[in-house]
Amino acid sequence: MSGWKNLFQEHILGRGEMYYYDGAVLELHKTEYGYHAIVEGTEDYEVDIEIDEGKVCEMYCSCPYAEEGNNCKHMAAVLYEIEDWDDAEILPEEVDSVLPEEELEEIIENMSQKELRSFVKEIVGHNSDIRNVLMTRYAVKIDEKQMNHLKEGVDQLVWQYGDRSDYIDYRNAWDFIWALERYLEEKTDILLERKCWMEAFELTNYVFRTIGNIDIDDSDGGISEIANACYDKWKAILCNCNEEEKNKIFSWFMSHLYCDYVADYLEDYMEDFLTHEFQVREVLEKKLKYLDEKIEAQGSSTDCGSTWSPRYGYENNIMQRLELMERLHFSKEEIKEYRRKHWMFSAVRRLEIQENYEQGNMDEVIRILQESKILDKEHPGLLAGYSEQLISIYEKQADKKAYKDELRDYVFSYPQNTLTYIQKLKEVCADKEWDDYRERILKDRKNYIVLYPFMEAEGMYERMLEYLKEEGFIYNLDRYEKVLKEKFPEQVRDLYITYLSNQARTAGNRNKYRELMNYLKKIRRYPGGKEKAVEIAKNWRAAYYRRTAMMDEMRKAGF
Repeated sequence: MSGWKNLFQEHILGRGEMYYYDGAVLELHKTEYGYHAIVEGTEDYEVDIEIDEGKVCEMYCSCPYAEEGNNCKHMAAVLYEIEDWDDAEILPEEVDSVLPEEELEEIIENMSQKELRSFVKEIVGHNSDIRNVLMTRYAVKIDEKQMNHLKEGVDQLVWQYGDRSDYIDYRNAWDFIWALERYLEEKTDILLERKCWMEAFELTNYVFRTIGNIDIDDSDGGISEIANACYDKWKAILCNCNEEEKNKIFSWFMSHLYCDYVADYLEDYMEDFLTHEFQVREVLEKKLKYLDEKIEAQGSSTDCGSTWSPRYGYENNIMQRLELMERLHFSKEEIKEYRRKHWMFSAVRRLEIQENYEQGNMDEVIRILQESKILDKEHPGLLAGYSEQLISIYEKQADKKAYKDELRDYVFSYPQNTLTYIQKLKEVCADKEWDDYRERILKDRKNYIVLYPFMEAEGMYERMLEYLKEEGFIYNLDRYEKVLKEKFPEQVRDLYITYLSNQARTAGNRNKYRELMNYLKKIRRYPGGKEKAVEIAKNWRAAYYRRTAMMDEMRKAGF
C-alpha cells in the first residue's frame, strides 16, 4: 500500500498517527473490498477503506469532518494500523485489537531477557512517544537532552493541531487542549513520582508559556483549563520540594512576572500563585498596596468592591486585605483598628455580625444589623438579608413586638419569592388586621411570583379567576385547572375558548396546531363543551381553510 499519506493534510496526518499510537483503532476487519474499522474519538466512528491493487480508492468515516467531504484523522489512523499489520504479516480475516491480559503475560514470561531487551529497543526506535515515556520513567538522570525531548512533545502537538503558520482554528482547538492537558498530566506525573520536582516545574512552565503565546481560536475557553492545570502542578511541586527548590521557584515567578513571558491575562495566574501560595512579605505587601488602591477608589460606597482572579473568581477586597494582614502578622489591635476605620463597608459589618453571633453577643448583632439597614439603604438585596437575620433572632428571643414589626417591614418592603414570611406574618396578626395586609400583598406587583400560590393558600379562588381573565396567559390556568374546574366549570371553559380564539389567529406551525387541538379536546370535557368545540372547529375550517397543516391536525384530532 503506497501513496496514501499524500491524501491527507500534514496536520491531519499527524493527528491520525497520534490516534494510531494511542490505540484509538478499536476494531479492524478485512472486507471484500478493503477494511472496516471502529475508531475511538469524541464518540466511536465507523471507517471503511476500499483498496485496489495496493492503492486507496475510496474512504468513508461517520465523523462530521469527513461528512463534509474531507479526509479525516480517523481514516489516517486506520491506514497506519493497516500498514503496520500488513508489514508484520499478522492481519487475519478478523482479529481483536488487544490481546487478553493473561495471554500477554504468558508471552512476556516466555521471552528471554535478551529477546525482551531487543524487542523494547526496536519499539523505542520507531516510536518517539514510547521513547519519551521510557526515558522519563527509567533514565538514571533527567538531563537537558531528555528535557528537550519532553518540550518537543509539546511543540509536536502544536504542529499536529495547527496549520502551517501554527494557527489552531476553532475546529481543532478543543482536541488540542485535550491532548495538551493529557500530555502535561502524563509527563509531569511521572516526573513527580520520581521526585524530579524542578524538572516537572520546567516542563509545566514550558506548557504554560506555550499556551500563553499560541495563536488559537479559544472560543470555548480551553486556555483557562490548561492554565488551571498548570497552577495545580505548580502547587503540587511546591508542596513537596525542599526549601532551596522553593526559593528557586519563587525567584522564577518574580523574574517572569510582568515581562511579557505570557499574555497579560495569563500573568494573573502567576500573580495569584505568588499571592496565595507563598508567605513572602515582599509579595504580600505589594498585594496589600494594590488592594488599598482598589478600596480607596470606592469612595463613599458601602461596597468595597471585588478583584477578579482567573483562578479563584471574584474575591472581596476588604476580606482579602484582612486575610493578608493576618498573614503579615499584624497585631489584633491593628486589625481591629482597620475594621473600625472601614466600618462603612458592608463586608466589615457582616464579618463583625458573624463573629458576634458565634460568641453569643446577640444584642451587638442586633445593633449592627439595625445600623446596617441605615448604612446600606441603597442596596435592597443587603437590606433583605439583614431583615431576615433580625426576624430569626427576634423569633428565637420571643420578642413578639420586634418580630412582628420586622416581619411586616420585610413582607411589604421586598419582593417575596416564597410564602414563608407571609405565613409567619399571618400567624401573628388578628383577623381584621390580616384582611388589610392580605389586600396589600395582592395589590403589590413585587409579589407576582407568589401571587397565585398565595391566593390558593387563602382559598381565594374567585379572585384567582378574576386575575386569570385579565392575564390572558395559559400557564396559571393549566396549573390551577383541577380545583377551579370543580368550582367554576363554565367560566374555566370560557377562559380556554378565549385563549384558543386568540392563539388561532397567530398560529403558524404544526406543533402549535397540535397544541390547539389538545386544548380543543380539553374543552369537550366541560359542561356544554362538546357543542362549543364543534362550533370552534367549524369556524376554524371556514376561516383558516388555506392552512393545510392545521386542517390536517384537525382531521387527526377528530374535528
